[in-house]
Amino acid sequence: MPPRTHAVAVAAVAALVLLCNLGGPALWDDDEPKNAACSQAMLDRGDWVVPTFNGRLRVEKPALVNWLHMAGFALAGRTETGARLGSACLTIGTALLTRHLAAALLGAEAGLFAGLAMASCIWTAVGGRSATPDAPLVFFTTLALACRVAALGAARSGRSPRRWMIGCGAALGAATLAKGPVGLCLPLAAFLAHACWEALAARSAASPPAGRLRAGLAELHLPLLGAAAAAVALPWYVAVTVRTGGAWLEGFLVIHNAGRFAAPMEGHAGPALLYYPAVVAVGFFPWSIVLAAVVVHAVALTRATDTPPARAGGVRLALCWLACWVGAFSAAGTKLPGYVWPAYPALAMLTGDFLAAWIAGEARCTARCRFPAVALERVMRLAWSILFAGGLAIAIGLVAAAVAGLPQLFPAAWLGVVPAAGAVAAWHLQGRLERRGAVAALAVTAALSTAGLAAIAADRVGGARHARLLVEDLGPRPARGAWAGFGAVPPSMVFYAADDIPTLVATEDVRAHLASRPDARVLLDSRFEMHLPDPLPAGFAVVARRPQPFGPCLVVVGPRDGAGGRPPSPTDVSPENPLAWHPHTPARPATP
Repeated sequence: MPPRTHAVAVAAVAALVLLCNLGGPALWDDDEPKNAACSQAMLDRGDWVVPTFNGRLRVEKPALVNWLHMAGFALAGRTETGARLGSACLTIGTALLTRHLAAALLGAEAGLFAGLAMASCIWTAVGGRSATPDAPLVFFTTLALACRVAALGAARSGRSPRRWMIGCGAALGAATLAKGPVGLCLPLAAFLAHACWEALAARSAASPPAGRLRAGLAELHLPLLGAAAAAVALPWYVAVTVRTGGAWLEGFLVIHNAGRFAAPMEGHAGPALLYYPAVVAVGFFPWSIVLAAVVVHAVALTRATDTPPARAGGVRLALCWLACWVGAFSAAGTKLPGYVWPAYPALAMLTGDFLAAWIAGEARCTARCRFPAVALERVMRLAWSILFAGGLAIAIGLVAAAVAGLPQLFPAAWLGVVPAAGAVAAWHLQGRLERRGAVAALAVTAALSTAGLAAIAADRVGGARHARLLVEDLGPRPARGAWAGFGAVPPSMVFYAADDIPTLVATEDVRAHLASRPDARVLLDSRFEMHLPDPLPAGFAVVARRPQPFGPCLVVVGPRDGAGGRPPSPTDVSPENPLAWHPHTPARPATP
């Protein structure tokens, strides 16, 4: 494949993984519906500054993700597609940036494999298709890394790197708007670590290490970088602080930054040293089948005296980037798989370099073995075996989930055949000495299996699928303010009901709410049905139930005859008015 087509190939694979059936699965977990409902509320109020969820201030995340949702709603309506479109587009951009970085630092073929790995690993399909701040954080930190590499190239050629460092700072400011201080602090830590390593590595230079270190730090232009970041991020942070009397900033920094780092929150804990290696092994699959070889190869390149300086510098930068993200979150008390996704572009770069080196017969991971070439062939045979086993695990896992209560997953179990077939093809091609063909088989396997899992399997088990179907069962939505909840209110119901759902705490509160208006509705789960008024007010009954596979049944009390829903109005969704939406348009089949 000629280098001029590499970017097109990476973009095509990324689009296949990220855009196919993007809006099919219901919003996942709690984060997606919270973010999307928050954006919905901000859009309704015409407020681009203060994030709220279900009528309360939301301090968990800055507002960049909400702005992306608003743009998506303008293009695709207030649907799952609209909520996820910004993340998907930015993740396609991340894959292209990864290809560009690896090509600039490590060679064109390494760039192709790096871009494909970033585009088609499992966690890209998870994070890149989610209405969360992770995708914009990864895009803007990767953009900052690309600007830093461009600045280094400009400095080596005798040109001023200042404009590139301004761009780097602006990207870090946007990353700070995506997820807070982590978007600035960890990239800066990686840049500083790289500058120190480069100063120590240049042993043949005439100047002493201290002088080289001062020169390297000066090339960062930290005041300029900080000013650019502040120019992008500070206006919103100042505005939300003033508008909320400091409440948002205090809650965000104290609870959701310092608190999450100091101790586990919401049960998200794990072993410090083993959690993220295990997470990366799963999240970077199927490219993680060579993970150990990639790390050994990269370290060997930094130690070898015959490695070209530009390539060695690129490997050192990728290692610093990877170490800072994984190391910082390994030390944190709260651990979640998505926290280290910003490290994946660096991991993809190193993986691309290893695979290109294997094709050329130059991989260093077995250099210390007695028979390096034989050992390397066995390493790759082991990698294809892991890929085959991974395919079997996917098939068995989907069948087990179907037996456990998700029968709709039975037809998706065939997806495990794709990695298994790819492993057989790669093994055969390696035996015929067609190494490039073996890597191509891996790339095709990754694209098809990851896209299938994201577009087909996820659509059958969407986390908020039953909330969405419950709202659809109820028919036309009532006017705003009709909803209330007894007990915990699932965040997904706030989004799909397109209304705030205040929490009631006593049986008399339920009675009073139902008596307050003819279209009133009360949401609860089956564990709390005993607390409903007995009898219910005249004209009201349990009008909908929606079983959940692994949780209590969702129950809605509403008008017995279905009255109270509003008729179609000019504010409903239409081709001429895509911003107006209610969750029953377009209708989806109410399958179990």
